[in-house]
Amino acid sequence: MKCVEVIPVEVENVDEVISRIGGNVQIVTAPCYEAVVHAVILAIRAFERGTNHAKTLGGELLLRLSGKLQIRDAINENGVKRGLNYLVLFGEKDPEPILRELGLRKAEAVHCDPEKLKPLMERSALVEVL
Repeated sequence: MKCVEVIPVEVENVDEVISRIGGNVQIVTAPCYEAVVHAVILAIRAFERGTNHAKTLGGELLLRLSGKLQIRDAINENGVKRGLNYLVLFGEKDPEPILRELGLRKAEAVHCDPEKLKPLMERSALVEVL
């Protein structure tokens, strides 16, 4: 994996966005930017080690971010929702055409303080031992 980009975006039309994401593109909700980055690292590491639970990096990201093993539960918890989300691009891609195609606007990331981040990181790491 040469490049990963996490971009905070504003989603207005969830159904339209869901129908267009796939492959190495994922959109997730999360309390903060750092939680997404941590889950991205764990998802990539799981694929490198062969310990992934999902078939795609995007699916593994959802599992890691939610701390759940069922993709349906992970989507319910951290799948794309109206408002602030994080667009994750796995691989070398120019984000601008993807943002235009999905009708997304860049937004300001929310950052967690260390006390709030710690339990989020622990939840993501739980998937390793489940």
